[in-house]
Amino acid sequence: MKKNNTKLVQACAIALFGFSAVSAHAADSVGLTDIYQMAVNHDAQLAQQRAEFEASKESVKSVKATLLPEITADGSYFMNKSDSATGDVNTRDLSITLNQPLYNKAIWSRFEQAKYVTDQAKSSLQNAEQDLILRVANAYFKVLLAQEDVRLSNAQEQADKLQWDRAQASAEVGLGSRSDVLQAKSSYDLTKSQRISNQNNLDVAFEELMKLTGKPVMALDTLQADANLPSETFDMEEWAKLSEDNNLLVKQVEAQFKTATEEVAAQKAGHWPVVGLQARISDTQYSNNSAFRTDSTGNSIGVSVSVPLYSGGGTTAKVSEARFNQTSAQQALRDSREQARLNARIQVRSVERGESLVAALREAVKSNSSFLEAAEEGYKVGLKNLLEVLTARSNLYNAQRNLMEAMHNQVLNRLNLEATVGDLTAEDLMRYDALMTASK
Repeated sequence: MKKNNTKLVQACAIALFGFSAVSAHAADSVGLTDIYQMAVNHDAQLAQQRAEFEASKESVKSVKATLLPEITADGSYFMNKSDSATGDVNTRDLSITLNQPLYNKAIWSRFEQAKYVTDQAKSSLQNAEQDLILRVANAYFKVLLAQEDVRLSNAQEQADKLQWDRAQASAEVGLGSRSDVLQAKSSYDLTKSQRISNQNNLDVAFEELMKLTGKPVMALDTLQADANLPSETFDMEEWAKLSEDNNLLVKQVEAQFKTATEEVAAQKAGHWPVVGLQARISDTQYSNNSAFRTDSTGNSIGVSVSVPLYSGGGTTAKVSEARFNQTSAQQALRDSREQARLNARIQVRSVERGESLVAALREAVKSNSSFLEAAEEGYKVGLKNLLEVLTARSNLYNAQRNLMEAMHNQVLNRLNLEATVGDLTAEDLMRYDALMTASK
């Protein structure tokens, strides 16, 4: 939903968390807002959109200039050689001319178009800012999930190694079978290979994060499994309406439609007259005056009217082309609004189901932990075989991994929902940054 004083809060948030985060986190551990601030200062895509927005503002000034008076100064000096009785004559001409459009519908339409192009560039910049937040969050949680994969695979590798050692010891004294040894060894080998793969994935995730920040990051604040994620009741239709009205992609397409509408007006102006005002001051001097040549000054002012009569049907064709482009833009706007509503409904469902999924996986971790303890005790007294122990341990680690992934996705789904209604800011990152704990 829309937030009160969002811009002020966001500015304070960036100042507080972007530059004073060391006081809140461990010196070697950074959080979501820290990473976002690094990305704001480094990201090339955001810098590109900023430049395009500034360029669009200059284009408005450029078009506006054609509506204002144009003043030009002209001067000339000629040396004329002649065999006549008057002899050689040097001529100097100076003049100042003012031209002012009085009526030119095409220029006014182009001016309105330039303003709509600026609106589109502004929405594109805002969308790029939201996109950066989402890219930061996705990259951040990708690293956290990769770290969790490495942690769990390390723990499972150590447990499987211990299980293999125990199976060997039991086999040597005749209390275990050769099959148990091979089974424990195969599980250990698979877990070891998975740990190597997970470590590579973690390295890649850090590299992708560094592309956003422009500098290496050694450790991130983590989201613990018992973190209390925000819970909220959603009105799906309300969020769908907000998305239809405020989605930044919709605003971009809406600006394109308005630009296309003004293009129709600009092309229709080809049928209409153009009226202009011209005022001129001139001064002419000769080196030798005569009855035929005397120094003179002159002032003139007048109105000119140009009326198009026939252009081979070109103007009519251009108007038809502009109208078809307007229809295309109108349909694109309708499609973007429908897509925005769909995205909002999907994101609301994802957040609602995500909350239930996190709760279910927390219970799954508890039950699988209890089952692993029971399986290990049963194996010691001969009531469970080794395969059941290995399976129980694998199920527990999978449940723990799935829980962390579901929690990360819940945060991302909530951020995506805010982006869908055009309301995603750094304040939303702060909301989840407060749930993080510094890495040890």
